[in-house]
Amino acid sequence: MNTDRQAGKMSGTKRGILSILFVFISVIIGLSCATPVAPTGGPPDREGPEVIETIPENGTTNFSDDEVRFTFDQFVDRSSVRQNVSIEPDLAIPFEINFRRKTVIVSFERELPENTTIIIKLGVDITDTQRNKMTGSFDLALSTGDILDEGSVTARILDAETGSAESGQRVFLYREPVDFSGRANYVAQTDTAGTANFGYLSEGEYRAIWVDDVNRNRTWESGRELAQPFTEERFELERNGEFDLGTLFVSIPDTVAPILEGVGLLSERRLRIRNSEEVDWSPNATLSIQDTLGKEQTTAFPLYKQESDPTVFFAESDDPLQEGEFYTVEPNQFTDVSGNSLQVDIDPFVGSSEPDTTGLRPISHNSQNGLFPDESLEITYSKFIDDDVISDSLLVFEGDQMFDDWPTFEIDRHILRISPQDETWESGLRYEFRVWDPWESEHLRINPEIWQRNQLGSIEFIIENAEADLPLILQVHDMDRSIEVDTTFTDSTIEIDNLPPLEYRAILFQDLNENGRWDSGSVDPFQKPEPYTVQRSIPVREGFTSETQMSFPNRDTLSVDLPEIPVEEIEKSDQDTTNNDS
Repeated sequence: MNTDRQAGKMSGTKRGILSILFVFISVIIGLSCATPVAPTGGPPDREGPEVIETIPENGTTNFSDDEVRFTFDQFVDRSSVRQNVSIEPDLAIPFEINFRRKTVIVSFERELPENTTIIIKLGVDITDTQRNKMTGSFDLALSTGDILDEGSVTARILDAETGSAESGQRVFLYREPVDFSGRANYVAQTDTAGTANFGYLSEGEYRAIWVDDVNRNRTWESGRELAQPFTEERFELERNGEFDLGTLFVSIPDTVAPILEGVGLLSERRLRIRNSEEVDWSPNATLSIQDTLGKEQTTAFPLYKQESDPTVFFAESDDPLQEGEFYTVEPNQFTDVSGNSLQVDIDPFVGSSEPDTTGLRPISHNSQNGLFPDESLEITYSKFIDDDVISDSLLVFEGDQMFDDWPTFEIDRHILRISPQDETWESGLRYEFRVWDPWESEHLRINPEIWQRNQLGSIEFIIENAEADLPLILQVHDMDRSIEVDTTFTDSTIEIDNLPPLEYRAILFQDLNENGRWDSGSVDPFQKPEPYTVQRSIPVREGFTSETQMSFPNRDTLSVDLPEIPVEEIEKSDQDTTNNDS
């Protein structure tokens, strides 16, 4: 019996040992298969991965091995690596990617061609385990012969709307003769400064284009992908030479209309409108509420956007929407930021008998950036203003004088509009407006900056290298787009005046074909883009004129540098002059 017990104990011990071994082996296997993760704790990791060593070294000649290795300073996300390794030029060389801790191993599955410069390229979308991207692409150049080609091409890509740079924009480079239906010979991605670099190129004739390569297959699919040419259709690269394509402003037009996706009735007159994206509306915007046969039953008016989700806005109808009745909605004068009109994609919705219990309260006002001397103060409320206390409790302080019977105000549905008494606000006086907030049972105090004529400034634009006598179109706006100016001229200078002391952005282009819009060019057939530039962060000071020079990149030379230079102002007796070249 004791022997049996001993055997049982030994058997149980063996089972325990085997279980521990099984768990240990499972953990080891799991660790070997999973992407390593950096230890947690400490400050957040904001730095992207960097290559600290390659085998072989960059610039190696007479290379004959079947693999190369990249060692990073931290663990990388393996999926991002697999999707962002390429071999240039495009020789259809199959390869396999493996990992050993922080090292990426690229193994070639067939022999490399003789006497050829090969570039193994790591794209900027490679990330570490915290999803931090590389700051720029990394190229490892090798030659299977005695000579390493060292020609280079540089380009810069900027956003046509903002003038800002974005990493990851793709430039395709083709050797002549070009076949745009095939794969590009070389592809470069922009870094955080918007610069794309091609290196280790052989001499020859080339052509470059920017492509919105949606599916990342290095092929321009002209039917579905946007592309733009550079100013030069093609160029000749000398042996070990350098060529600068200059700056290309790219425009990706938004042609997708916003969709009204849902209507919710919060009460018999209050609607909650949900859209596919944020929309804006004109002062005369309406929502036509119709029955299922298309006959208009009433009209609703937009009130304000939901703060936590600007794709949602609220509206109120003139008449109740009857319970049990079905309705459709037709928006008028609603657009997205690109000007696409709001479309409807919903089933008919049913009315409601719920009374409107929404509290009346102020939501916003239009004086965050100040008011012009003749501009009215407008306060937007949460619903149609149906309480006389709003008008009865209005107080206006003009300097030291208080008015409890200000004569020039009106209520326009949900907007309280307060206007100056004598067409303009009094110069040199401070104003305070106290409007009633029924929700809080107290006055809301508004102290706007009112820009008098002597406080407004101006910008004088000096255009350096435009074609004479052809129209120039200048668009100027502040950062919030509350002030916008659009003008056409033909001289080399123009002054935009009556501007509040804010920061502005200017877009300038030359309308060569005089069609009133900027044409970004055509790849095939080739048509170069019209001259274009963007100037950011132009300051205007009270009572001064800022002199700003603007020039078109690529007009005089293809070698263009557009550093961000802060505007420096030099005060004069009647003018504040700044020089800021694009």
